[in-house]
Amino acid sequence: MLAKRRGFYRDGKEIIRTPLLLPSFSSKGFGNIQNILKTTEEVIDGEILVSAYDIYHRNLEGPFDFAEAIFLDSGGYEAGVEEELASIPKHDHIPQPWNIEAYTEVVSKWQSSRPTVIISFDHPEARIDTSTQINRASETLHKDESIFSEILLKPEKESDWLVNVESVVKNIRRLEIFDSIGITEKEIGITQQERMTNIAIIRTALNNAGLGDKPIHVFGSLDTISTPLYFVAGADIFDGLTWLRFAYYNGMTIYKQNFATLQFGTRIKSHVVDGSCSYANYYYIKQMQGEMRNFLNNFDFNCFKHHKDIIEDAYKSVIEQLGGQHGR
Repeated sequence: MLAKRRGFYRDGKEIIRTPLLLPSFSSKGFGNIQNILKTTEEVIDGEILVSAYDIYHRNLEGPFDFAEAIFLDSGGYEAGVEEELASIPKHDHIPQPWNIEAYTEVVSKWQSSRPTVIISFDHPEARIDTSTQINRASETLHKDESIFSEILLKPEKESDWLVNVESVVKNIRRLEIFDSIGITEKEIGITQQERMTNIAIIRTALNNAGLGDKPIHVFGSLDTISTPLYFVAGADIFDGLTWLRFAYYNGMTIYKQNFATLQFGTRIKSHVVDGSCSYANYYYIKQMQGEMRNFLNNFDFNCFKHHKDIIEDAYKSVIEQLGGQHGR
């Protein structure tokens, strides 16, 4: 199987455990993300993702000590106008200035009582080849007892839509210096099957290089269907803003208003819908995470409450494309 219990370790001690589903916070598409954070921190008892861009521009203020651990994102998402696959932004987004100097300022000043995973710098207008991405990340990321490093691999040219998977595999041994490997959902394939297969190719390359314990982080993929699909293909960490944009209900991602009607009836007032959905979504995320962790005990697809047949069939298709070497 491609899926496995992985994590972040210091001196042999597990600090952060995967599989891990991260509720994310971003100013892109949201009016006052600080208010949203303050509202939802009442229920969050796990890990979160925030953006270095938002901290630099004071859209978010820490120290975020309510979280078990913090993923400090690269800022590339907020610096661009492109959206996640599952995005209906509430507000037009006009990017503010963002460069490696601003990123370095945030990273160098970072202080938290919580373990932190710092993700390498990204800007949609600063594309470089994979080898140079590794060099840049190694120069700007650092580690200590409570800080881990993650490289976010991006397309090599502004004209490219996708990450160069062949180049990633070619440079796979150079990824040993990082604690985890990041990719974005929309840049790892055109179809769901292609995305799963490319994740599995990278996972296989890591395994063959003796780096099989390195987690793979898929950005922008916190969804009721895609998350377990990428998980069985070998990914470990999933984040996104879908949990703030939509509602999770019986294995589907639906409009918040419809969720509120199904859950509470037609008399619920509009101004309480967002909060109700965010709370319910967080608990749904924790449930999905539990199903994924249970799956690792015996690799029984019945551990998935929803879509188990789709997940198993898609997994088998990936194994067939890889030549069958990862079967049970």
